[in-house]
Amino acid sequence: MTTSVNAGEHGQMHVRILLLFLFVVLYLAFLGVRPLFIPDEVRYGEIAREMIATGDWIVPRLNGLLYFEKPPLGHWLNAISLYLFGENPFAVRFASAMATGVSAMTVYVLGRRLFTDSRIAPLATFVFLTMFEVQAIGTFSVLDSIFSAVVNVGIACFIFAAFVEGRRQVAWLVYAGIGFGVAFLTKGFLGLALPVLVLAPWLMLTGRNRLLLVRSWIAVAAAGIIVAPWAIAIHQSQPDFWRYFFWVEHIQRFAADNAQHKQPMYFYLVFLPVVAFPWIFFLPAATRALRSNAGISPHGRVILLISLWAILPFAFFSIANGKLITYILPCFVPLSLMLAAGLTQKPISMRMLRYGMVGCILLLALAVAAVAYISFIAADVPKYGPDEQGKLALILVALMAAIGLLIFGGYRNNLQIRLLSMGLAMSVILVVLPWVIPEVTKERKAPVAFLQKSYAEAPGDVVVVTNGSLVRAASWATKRDDIYVIDGGGETTYGLSADDAVGRYLSGSDFSNLLDSGSDVLLLCIRLCSDDTLDRLPPDVKTSSYGSFSSYLVVRNEPANTPVAAIAGTP
Repeated sequence: MTTSVNAGEHGQMHVRILLLFLFVVLYLAFLGVRPLFIPDEVRYGEIAREMIATGDWIVPRLNGLLYFEKPPLGHWLNAISLYLFGENPFAVRFASAMATGVSAMTVYVLGRRLFTDSRIAPLATFVFLTMFEVQAIGTFSVLDSIFSAVVNVGIACFIFAAFVEGRRQVAWLVYAGIGFGVAFLTKGFLGLALPVLVLAPWLMLTGRNRLLLVRSWIAVAAAGIIVAPWAIAIHQSQPDFWRYFFWVEHIQRFAADNAQHKQPMYFYLVFLPVVAFPWIFFLPAATRALRSNAGISPHGRVILLISLWAILPFAFFSIANGKLITYILPCFVPLSLMLAAGLTQKPISMRMLRYGMVGCILLLALAVAAVAYISFIAADVPKYGPDEQGKLALILVALMAAIGLLIFGGYRNNLQIRLLSMGLAMSVILVVLPWVIPEVTKERKAPVAFLQKSYAEAPGDVVVVTNGSLVRAASWATKRDDIYVIDGGGETTYGLSADDAVGRYLSGSDFSNLLDSGSDVLLLCIRLCSDDTLDRLPPDVKTSSYGSFSSYLVVRNEPANTPVAAIAGTP
């Protein structure tokens, strides 16, 4: 008996090592290959850089301007990463990748604790790591990976509290509150709303009313203790923060008719086959197996929990007016557990699994056809250039290899082979994606190298001006937080209206005064600056461009006579 247990643990250790290797390959090995993209990656890199440069870890700033869209924890983690690894794409994305690793560990631990079947934990982790959205967001610098990790850790700790009593329960509730507090410090009140949305119905449906109504306040208190120091500090430093953050970033984004990123209610359903690829095609077989075993499975309450955990946040985000595909990332932890629990039930419909694999193959075949059509047939469509045929060949080979793996798995009646072929097929695609980004995409989304070159060619005391949509990338590329803004403030509009930003926004006449002052001026634009702005430039301006980005350098031989600070008005 002891030998059997030891052999089982030895096998589990091998599985954990393989999962760790998969994480390193998919999430860390090629993290710095592609350049930083606008708007998100340069934004979060720059805010973190300015925290290090200024030493102000309380008030987030972008280009030296107040930036109140998010609390600071994600910026703190990014700043620590920049401090450790330098100011480069790998460092900007590292916190997001490691947060995905934390989410994967959460999936594994939940699988071990909630289910008696030892196969569920590694399979759920394998499913999670090879889901398209999880990997795409986990190797991209946004706050959603960090938020998803900490809020789901908090929910997991609260679940563990529900299965124990006494001091152990109190300890788990404290851990849960810490997770919720850290989630609040990442994306605000959503870090408290999601746990209530998931846990309250489950606790009521399973008769745990005392835990819900009495002891849950332990978690609330722990969360408050975590949040309070920074919440008080930001209020003392910037009294308007909480008004702006609550009404603009929460109420208006959720319910306002003019909400940012407004999309129809069915938005997430439409994209689900892509973002949850490839495993979403196995969901019908998994849910059917779970329903068939509902009367005999010892995990009924757990299945109810992970179902509520996946469905209720998905419905919540669907109801909200403002939508981004990254918002539903927290749903992928319970979805992975649901898939693994269903796919390990007996009997499982091999026919439904085969249909799922056919669906994956058809979607990949459609992707191959689309790439081929755009590259070889379609006219006036962004595509790979003549010198990028190697990239084109690589993506086509990867897609065809993935199709081959799925066909191989589809012809086998062995469940493990089918599951492995799904994950490996997706892994092949994910590994090559950073290497096959076409130049036309970089020309629209990756301006940092161009901006650095333009700035390097300018005099050392040049005044930098940019339109609002490019200010994030311009600040990151130039390592400056004193850039002037023209032609609309973009997401720095609030910061430009603050008292400490007087003169940072240039009207057309302000820009003319700047040019007449004798200062050297570097104007940076995404797409085109307004005609009014360009018409004010002198005939001898030096112009260069890269895709959607342009630079205009005005160099004066005479010394500047007018202080730059005196030329600009208020926004």
